[in-house]
Amino acid sequence: MAGHFVRWTGDSGFPVGNLRMPQNVIDAAQGFADRRRGERFLAARALLAQLMLRVYGINSLPPLITHCNGRPVFADNDLPDFSIAYAGNMVGVLLAEEGERAGLDVEIVRAHSRQKQEQLMQGLTSGEIAWINAQQDFMEAVTQIWTLRQSILKLTGEGENGLDSLRLLPGAGRLRSTLYPDIQVVCDAEPTLVWACALSSATQRLHLWEMDSAHQWRALREVEVNKPNIGPCALRLTSLPEERRFHPAI
Repeated sequence: MAGHFVRWTGDSGFPVGNLRMPQNVIDAAQGFADRRRGERFLAARALLAQLMLRVYGINSLPPLITHCNGRPVFADNDLPDFSIAYAGNMVGVLLAEEGERAGLDVEIVRAHSRQKQEQLMQGLTSGEIAWINAQQDFMEAVTQIWTLRQSILKLTGEGENGLDSLRLLPGAGRLRSTLYPDIQVVCDAEPTLVWACALSSATQRLHLWEMDSAHQWRALREVEVNKPNIGPCALRLTSLPEERRFHPAI
C-alpha cells in the first residue's frame, strides 16, 4: 500500500488551464472575497484531481461533500480518503489507498513567535517535551510535534477536540490514539517547511510529488516508511501494540 503527497508553492500564480474539475468548483473558488484563499482552494482541488488521474486514472475530479467538521471528502464512499493542508503559500494534498484514512499537516518552521511556540507546548506530555528539549533546534522540534499532532487529528476528524485521545512518544517512535489504534505518521523537517503524513500502519511507501514554479509536475522521492532511517530530520511514529496501548501516558 502507498500514500501520495503532492505540494505546490503559490509564488507565481496557479495555472488555470486544463484543471480537470467541474465548473462548480471553479465558480466556488472565484466566490471567495479573499483572492488568496480562492487560489489556495482551487489549487488544492486541482492537485487532488491530478493525483486521481495519475494514481487511479480518473479523468475529472469526482464530486466532493463537506462533513460537519469541515473536512472535505469524496461523495462516493468507495473513493479514497484525502487530506488538504495549507501553510503560507504552500498547498499540500495527501491521498490514501482505498479504504484507508489520511491526515496531512504542513507548517512553516519559523512562522510562529517564540511565545507562540511556548504556548503550543502547553498540554504536551513530559515525553514530548523531553524529546523537544533534546533536539538541537528548539523551534523546529516544537513545529514537528505540533505538525505530527495535527496530521493525526485531521485523520481522525476530531480536530482540537481529540487532543485528549492522542499521545505521542517520539523518543520511542510510538504513538497512542484511542480513536484510531492502527496509525503511523511520517514527518520530515526541511529547511523552511515541516510536513507530516498520517496513514494506516499498512502503508509501506509514501510517494512525494511537487508542482514546481514552472507548473511542471515532478516526483521528489519515494519513502519506504518501514526503513529504520528514512532521513536525517525525519521522524516516524507507529501505534503501540494492543497490550501496551492504554497504559498511562508518559
